[in-house]
Amino acid sequence: MPTVSAHVALTLAQHIDAVFGVMGNGNAYFLDAIETQTDAVFTAVRHEQGAVVAADAHFRASGRIAAGTSTYGAGFTNTLTALAEAVQAHVPLVLVVGDEPTSGPRPWDVDQIALASAVGARTYTVGHADAAATTVIAIEHALTYRVPVVLAIPYDVASFEAGAVPEAPMPRIPAPLAPRGEFAEGTLSEIAAALAGASRP
Repeated sequence: MPTVSAHVALTLAQHIDAVFGVMGNGNAYFLDAIETQTDAVFTAVRHEQGAVVAADAHFRASGRIAAGTSTYGAGFTNTLTALAEAVQAHVPLVLVVGDEPTSGPRPWDVDQIALASAVGARTYTVGHADAAATTVIAIEHALTYRVPVVLAIPYDVASFEAGAVPEAPMPRIPAPLAPRGEFAEGTLSEIAAALAGASRP
């Protein structure tokens, strides 16, 4: 039976074909599923910060969203500088990380949601029954708002059997709004005339 981590990997791979990261025990089940059950390409990097930088560069070069991955705790904190840069540059990506167990933090855990929030990245935490749906919501958020998101897999649910992977809907990305006729025809002309006649535009 597929695990919660496999639900995340299989759903993510429907929309993302490149994953960059460093393996640890917090994301090992996820990476195993990426490598053995999907066509997504995993590229190992030397440092967790490099995982986010590579996913950022992948989007800037190709226009396609990518994922980074790291384990929890100190592995996650190593991603923060690159995550802050991606937020400031409005680069959508998904950072898949291990996280503290649902029962609460261990001595080596850190408040990852607070740390991600401090640099402007939203965290989505998957559960036993909603991993596929939460993954799609995270992708939607990243693409809609053009920001990185953190997708957290709690340590104690990562290897839970979760049944067949449900049919995940396509991410719903709002279409850009077209300018209304009156604005395009009237206001835009007024702005152009004001700029043309200004002594110090």
